[in-house]
Amino acid sequence: MKTKVAKQLEDILGGLTTAEEKRGEKALKVGGMVKIRKCGPIPEVLGQDAQIIDLQVQEYDRYTVYPVWVKVTSGERRGKIYGFRYDEVEVLPQTCLAEMTKMEAVEHIEKMLGAVKTGGTVKIRKCDSLPGVVGESAEIVDMEVQEYDEYGVYPLWAKITSGEKKGKVYGFKYDEVELLPKALPAAPAKTGLAEQLEEILKSTTTLGDIAEIERAIDEVKGNIMSEAATGFWEDKTPCWEMLRCPEAIRNECPAFKHQGMPCWQMEGTYCKLHCDGEKGHNTDICRVCRVYKRWGNEEPIEIKLAGKGFNQAKVNLG
Repeated sequence: MKTKVAKQLEDILGGLTTAEEKRGEKALKVGGMVKIRKCGPIPEVLGQDAQIIDLQVQEYDRYTVYPVWVKVTSGERRGKIYGFRYDEVEVLPQTCLAEMTKMEAVEHIEKMLGAVKTGGTVKIRKCDSLPGVVGESAEIVDMEVQEYDEYGVYPLWAKITSGEKKGKVYGFKYDEVELLPKALPAAPAKTGLAEQLEEILKSTTTLGDIAEIERAIDEVKGNIMSEAATGFWEDKTPCWEMLRCPEAIRNECPAFKHQGMPCWQMEGTYCKLHCDGEKGHNTDICRVCRVYKRWGNEEPIEIKLAGKGFNQAKVNLG
């Protein structure tokens, strides 16, 4: 079971993307302020300020799809809500994401963990084999799992810094020690995200928490590597984000696994199987889908990738 600290970290990192964090459309966030730069149907709102109230793509009519919904905060149309395309609004400077990208956040966490693990201090809470060290302080010298004898496996090795056993090095299990507070390395920029990450590390009091955090970091880094080659979706909001696919579905969908082409060219995506459960080859749903309307440029839809979808996974499992 994941610890509370690891769950908090995953929740924070889950809200970030990779390097695209700095892109214009990624800088948009609910509650942020924008300036309306163009709007053919309603010229009265040009140059006015507005607040973002929703970033869920909505179909306004059969022809137009608006990904950004705002409430106008100045001018004659103040208080009115309208939908805009990404290129029709400009994010005001104070709302651009000055936070870290996901990889920068991971690197900062690793740096802070390194400071905790290298020369970090602990208080020994229990040790049945050496009751004389209970309550004493110790300095971490190694966190590599080592077998001390045929029965004991110790993930933490520490040098006692107080009491009769001062200077001696012993192995401990995670639940036998408590981390003591330690100054953490400063973030590259003092942002809200950096402060959140520091608070999480400061609230880490057990080595079990650190192990869980390291596992969470490894998982995030693996996801970053898989997302690096975005192919068709480079500089676009991908289908799994536009449709808010649950992680379990997204990770198994061919649209996520094979990002070199758009989802409407793939057999067996989750959306197609939902519409055409037998094979997931029918593209009728794609023609009315907001993802295709946003990125398809009205090009003909043709399946170009088959045998890689949910349907094939079921065959393989059977």
